[in-house]
This record gives sequence, C-alpha cells and structure tokens, in this order.
Amino acid sequence: MATKVQLPDGSHLEDGEVVVKTAKDWGLSVKSLVLTNRRLFCPADLTGRSTVTLPLTDVLSVELKKHWIGFSTIVVETKNRRPASFGVHINGQLVRSDIAAAVDLAKQSAALDSSTPASSTPTGDRYDQLRKINELKQSGVLTEAEFEEEKARILKQP
Repeated sequence: MATKVQLPDGSHLEDGEVVVKTAKDWGLSVKSLVLTNRRLFCPADLTGRSTVTLPLTDVLSVELKKHWIGFSTIVVETKNRRPASFGVHINGQLVRSDIAAAVDLAKQSAALDSSTPASSTPTGDRYDQLRKINELKQSGVLTEAEFEEEKARILKQP
C-alpha cells in the first residue's frame, strides 16, 4: 500500500482505495497513468495535455490497438464520455490486461455490494470468487492485503 501518492488530478486516495499500478510499474513514461482498485487516472488523448479520472465501474472496454507505424495505444471506453487513449511503447498487453482485471474486480465488488443478501448466494459462487481473487493476486493486480480483505469478505458469506 502506498502512503503518500500524488494522483494526477490532485485528488487523494479514498478510504479503502489503494494504488494497484503506476506507469513506472509498467515501465512507461506516461506520468499521468495511475490505476487504483477504484479508478483509472490516464491521459484523455494521445496529446497527453489533459488527464481524466475514470471510475472502474464505468469502464465498458479496454483495448490495445496496434498500429502499422508508431507505438500501440490503449483505448478505454466508458459509459458517459468519449474514449480515453494513451500510448504504450512497451508492455501494452500487460497494461491492458491489468486494467481489464481491475475493472472486472471493481464491477464484481460493486455487484456484490448491491446484490441480494449474502444468504441467497450459492456456495459454488463463493469458491469461484475465491479462485478469481487468487488469480488477481497471482498476476499482481491485488496486493496481499487486498487479497486477504476480499477473502475475508467472501468467507463471511454463508
């Protein structure tokens, strides 16, 4: 867990929010790229002049676009705004998969928080959830602390 993280838009981490990866972790020079467990901070377009903050639950798709000439780009489509895009010179597939995994986890957590009481959740779903969060931990998307927190929440379900 990062202690004092400078978020690109000047905001602070919310309660329970942690930094998952930054551009530095992926070996990129895009300074305004930060992925948390709840939001993605990234350039609005390829010029990099402005930054957008995208709630992960609003993300519709994350695509890696490879071009004939030049570098690849990540395009993030959301519900209420035009797609955000930024260049990735290296590790494009890793960046795409890490963001997509964080989006999936955020949506899954939001769905569980707003769903029917846990007593109506079948036991098989609980094991699937544990398997998924273990995969996210193994891939580096979740920290050990985040994994333990999610695991405890899932195991509280009957």
